[in-house]
Amino acid sequence: MRRISFIYILSMMSTLSCLGVPADSIQVERHSIWHKISSESWRNPALHGKAYQHAHSQLRVGVDNSKQSEAFVLQKGAGKTYYDIEAETFLRLSKRTSVWGNASYMTGKNRDIFWNSVSDYDLLEPYILADTLGGDTERERYVFEGGYATQRGSFLLGGELLFRADHEYRTVDPRMRSVVTDLRLRGGAAYVTNTYHWGAAIEANIYKQTNNVTFYRETGVIPEYQMTGLGAVYVRFSGEVNNLYFNGGGVQLYLSAVPRSGNGFFADLCLGEHRYERIAASLNSLPLTKLYAEQMSGQFGWCHHGANDFALSAHVSYVRRLGDENMVGSSLSNNYPILTTLTMYKNHRLDTYLQAVYGRQRLSSWHVMLKGGFRQNKEEYVEPARKMGYSQMYGKLEGQYITGLTKQLTLTSGLHGGYYANTDSELNIPVVNTEAGVVDMLYTNYDFMKANYFEADAYIRGDYRIGSSRYGVFLQIGGGYTHCSVGSHETRVSLNAGMTF
Repeated sequence: MRRISFIYILSMMSTLSCLGVPADSIQVERHSIWHKISSESWRNPALHGKAYQHAHSQLRVGVDNSKQSEAFVLQKGAGKTYYDIEAETFLRLSKRTSVWGNASYMTGKNRDIFWNSVSDYDLLEPYILADTLGGDTERERYVFEGGYATQRGSFLLGGELLFRADHEYRTVDPRMRSVVTDLRLRGGAAYVTNTYHWGAAIEANIYKQTNNVTFYRETGVIPEYQMTGLGAVYVRFSGEVNNLYFNGGGVQLYLSAVPRSGNGFFADLCLGEHRYERIAASLNSLPLTKLYAEQMSGQFGWCHHGANDFALSAHVSYVRRLGDENMVGSSLSNNYPILTTLTMYKNHRLDTYLQAVYGRQRLSSWHVMLKGGFRQNKEEYVEPARKMGYSQMYGKLEGQYITGLTKQLTLTSGLHGGYYANTDSELNIPVVNTEAGVVDMLYTNYDFMKANYFEADAYIRGDYRIGSSRYGVFLQIGGGYTHCSVGSHETRVSLNAGMTF
């Protein structure tokens, strides 16, 4: 019955795609999920210059709101409300040269963050500053991006700059404040043959975060913990060492093989290494810990692009994270000698999946994307021995339909659903030697980590072109829901409006 229903849906979408007026070709080119196949190769700026055939610019304002009935991860909070404005453009200066850019500003609030007093938690954990009180934080973010690509004979050349500045703070005790600067530079090239673009690019990243927590209350302060992994605490420097900074960065290499016609085999490979050091500014810039992150990701597949689109591909991503702790001697004239360095934290993350995409582009455009995969996250702390991890099987289904309702109005709609089923989980910590509050935090996060999840999202966007000009306006509304098997849930709502030209 399910197979018959699926075939019926495909038949209906195929029929609808032959009716009505043609969808705006620029909107199809910019928003079709078919182009997700090429998103990995576009991280090479030389290949990004060939991403689109038409120039396109957009000015957008939006609001994004999410709320969890209970925080899935205490350190990330139970929801957010962000307001942002963004301007982006992609211009073809000639048949051989393209430029693109992006500038945005976001402001908003993160709600109910606990056991975390730094920004970029996913990047720096477990080496963070944390306390038991927590609360809401205010956030501001600035993003700038610019790129250039050109063709010289049989070579494509390109460069790109990406810059992010984040400011996150709290106006009540504990008054955390973090300022982040993140700069990425990319340079790439590709060799053009009769059938393929063979690309290579390198990215360099410089990261810095200054972080401090202050208290204004007269009744005293609560301790700030220097976390070191799975609830372990660097006891000696916890309490009042609340002024830190994080220095980091790294490099990544991108390799790509892209068929020029959009038909044939394609492949992308990314290799990278990054390091992030936590330094106590108030202790004469004493380095406490260093986190090493090594990444490898790749995809390989075959695609056919035409009246009927089809692609089949395999994807894998692996990250190994190792943490070093410095064993520090007694202070000598406010200098702390580093006696030795021990690798105490180990984390392995794996995500692999198969993906199939099918669709048609006639008067209207529709595509269906199906994913099935496996992901795993295992953490270990050496002494005292601690382990935590989980494994999941998952499936995702995404559909999109783009059609022209009139000569001026194009409608884009999409649906997404996914299910994550836990297959294995483990938590092993020395409860007797761990503070009670930390134990509660670990078990709370673990309950959500090993749960099953169902998620669904939908959106609809209308683009109206003003007369025969290149100017237009648009409105997009989206929403989503995630249900967790432990009884919690998340709701999401977004609204975006703006103009295109």
